[in-house]
Amino acid sequence: MKNHRFLFRPGALIILFVLSLTMSGCAGGAKPESGRMILPVELEWVKNEKLHGLETVVLAGDPSTPQPYAQRIRLAPGTRLESHFHPNSHRMVTVLQGTLYFAYGDSFQEQDLRAMPPGSFFTEPANAPHYAVVGSEEVVLELHANGVDGTTYVEEHGSH
Repeated sequence: MKNHRFLFRPGALIILFVLSLTMSGCAGGAKPESGRMILPVELEWVKNEKLHGLETVVLAGDPSTPQPYAQRIRLAPGTRLESHFHPNSHRMVTVLQGTLYFAYGDSFQEQDLRAMPPGSFFTEPANAPHYAVVGSEEVVLELHANGVDGTTYVEEHGSH
């Protein structure tokens, strides 16, 4: 019974408590993540020439890592996105501004496009081809996904 006496001494209990807090990240060792607030005027859009000149801004996370991230995508009027797919999973998109005409499939079929006005939501499953076109007004999307991000066009990849 002498072997277990150490665990019940007040000093030992305090040491165990402090060690458990330190190991759990609640004290000292790990800083809690701070929040982030961004006003629309503070967004720093980056033009992506490889993707029809659309513009993007990362709101949180990093699309080049296998972690969750949030990104805004801005498309100019008349932009046409040929059939393409992405390797990453859990891609969830909300239309914030304008109307995006969107469809799933290996080839662009105008009759299959569905009008997605502001407030609309759609998903882009990993490796599932899809395409879109923007009407006469700018479109802004918000994407939430898990990285690593990438885009492959169906015609470059061959039959999918």
